[in-house]
Amino acid sequence: MKYENAKDVLPARLLEEVQKYAEGKVIYIPRTEKGRGWGEASGYREKLRKRNALICSRYLAGQSIMEIAEEFFLSPETIKKLVYGKKMELPAFSPSVMSARQYAEAGMGEEWVRSYLSLYQKTVPDTEEYFMSELVRIPLRLIEAGTIHAMAKAGDPGEAAESDESFYEVPLIVVYEQGHFMVPFQPSYLEGLVKEKRNAHYAFVFAQNEDYGYFWNHYGKHFSKW
Repeated sequence: MKYENAKDVLPARLLEEVQKYAEGKVIYIPRTEKGRGWGEASGYREKLRKRNALICSRYLAGQSIMEIAEEFFLSPETIKKLVYGKKMELPAFSPSVMSARQYAEAGMGEEWVRSYLSLYQKTVPDTEEYFMSELVRIPLRLIEAGTIHAMAKAGDPGEAAESDESFYEVPLIVVYEQGHFMVPFQPSYLEGLVKEKRNAHYAFVFAQNEDYGYFWNHYGKHFSKW
């Protein structure tokens, strides 16, 4: 651990107060809860690890990939990565396609979506009601233009991204319901992509469970892997 001189870190008045109690001593100042990794304080990461361990147990007990995917509302590709892949820690998070790709490769795309949306106080669609796809490239023509504004909400992540150098490098969070593709969390971001005349973009797609069969049979062929 690297030590620093307190006079280089603390304001003079605060340093004087600390010197009253610990002058000449080497002390450790612990991190606050905010310094912990995303999902650690809430226990979500531990919940995710337990879920993944349960998935592997189901597979070792003889359940098929498809059976497990249906039980946990994850794509078969995600299940394959979890049961065939090596044990690994969560990659470093950042709001970028590269980070989303690393999470997806680890079979933890859902964790990336949760982390991303939590930056803007948004909640990921309930994975007990929605099936989540792998990270794919979705043709933007599939998303109805009317949803860009109709689904707009306060605190659109796309608005924050517009001023950043990495604009257009964050996956879309797409929701498929009753035959319609919508982008409820990033309407202005989608609008920017359309203005740039992008044909397709990276996305995680959430389809309602009852719509999944129709969704994949009719649109799966239009998606490409990242």
